[in-house]
Amino acid sequence: MYFRKEDYQLVAASQPNATAIVSSLYNDLYLLPILTLGHSISKHYGDYPTSPSRPSPQLLLLYIPGRISAPTLCLARAVGWTPHPVTHIKPPHGGKGVYHRFADQYTKLALWTLDQIGIERAVYLDGDTLVRRRFDELFALPFRFAAVPDVEAKDPGFSLGFNAGVLALQPSTAVFESLLAHMDIARFPLRMAEQAYLNYYFGAQVVKLPHVYNANLAIKLRSLRLWDFMRRSDAIRIVHYTTPKPFDVNPRSEGESTGMASGKELLRNAREKTWVMGEAKRSHGGVYEEEIGWWEEVWKEMERERKDDFERCA
Repeated sequence: MYFRKEDYQLVAASQPNATAIVSSLYNDLYLLPILTLGHSISKHYGDYPTSPSRPSPQLLLLYIPGRISAPTLCLARAVGWTPHPVTHIKPPHGGKGVYHRFADQYTKLALWTLDQIGIERAVYLDGDTLVRRRFDELFALPFRFAAVPDVEAKDPGFSLGFNAGVLALQPSTAVFESLLAHMDIARFPLRMAEQAYLNYYFGAQVVKLPHVYNANLAIKLRSLRLWDFMRRSDAIRIVHYTTPKPFDVNPRSEGESTGMASGKELLRNAREKTWVMGEAKRSHGGVYEEEIGWWEEVWKEMERERKDDFERCA
């Protein structure tokens, strides 16, 4: 069954600052994409008049204290993020069966605690996303939880489950406590970490959003017709760089792998790795050249416009 937004009365938050766009940074390796994402959000949610139908959400960046260097947090603030410390949430069963890159991902469940700071509605974006248009309507959905169906480049392709890279939710500490209480007894594919668990927990109640809110690059391989329609109609709100990624997140030194290298050093290193974007453009026979170019354009604009702010971060 499909619902149109015209079928429901959109419900605005009680106050403009009761909404938030949220992302997360669990180690310094994702600094560059988080900065680029923040800049892309600010381009569309910057100095605009605020109204119930045109919210001005806070930009909250979840981070684990002790994992992220002070210069990195300074750089994040420079593009508009407000760092919000959260406690690390360990994976169930001692992390057994969890893919090593996803070991910190259960900390994403802290999203549901944001009601404690007055957030009534939140839209979560993974660090490997890019905002192309405003998505005000997601803050007014009369549902507690919404997400976009997942798509994989390989089989099975389009999935009945949802991708956890973009989530629209109503924070609730009660839901958070329930999520924690069920985590060790739930049966789900452990390798896929929090995405699999959230599908287990919300599978029967999630509202499926159109792909324009999580334009996973895998869609272009699975259905070029769908991708071209979304692109030509200028409907894409959020692009998700699942693979290939236009940035490098592989640890190159001990300092990087522990997440304690200086933010300035990591930013400089990232600037020296533009070859990653070139490789991404050439991957799959060059099918993603345009989309990688979108990310590159925002990154270069950020470097120009935020240069002085970045230099003030030690």
